[in-house]
Amino acid sequence: MSAHRKAVRIVTFPFRAMWFLVLLANFLVVAIVCAVIIAFVAYGLALTLSYLLLPTEWTRALWQWAADLYAHSHWFKGVTVTIFVILFLSILKVWPGSDPKADAAREREAKRLNDDLVAARQQAQAQAKLRG
Repeated sequence: MSAHRKAVRIVTFPFRAMWFLVLLANFLVVAIVCAVIIAFVAYGLALTLSYLLLPTEWTRALWQWAADLYAHSHWFKGVTVTIFVILFLSILKVWPGSDPKADAAREREAKRLNDDLVAARQQAQAQAKLRG
């Protein structure tokens, strides 16, 4: 039995090592993505609060630095556009808002039509069985 266990360990070790490397790579990717998102949220918060708390010169310098980084870095530009698109899509999902009663009525009508189609198909199949 001991030889069998040793053989199983020898065979499964490379698979376990590869699985560990896959998990490690996934962890690193998720950690980097989270760090980028947190950095952009913090930077956006800093830009927003700079209007309220910082002197005008500091605020201009901070915004100028952001504009320069946006102009020179394709990564910064891509991530900025992506984050704003995600932000605006989530806002536009609920705005200008929809009428819940009208949505419920449309769903009920669609369900009724679907049920009618299913019943008509079943009736046609039953008639075909009687004929054939």
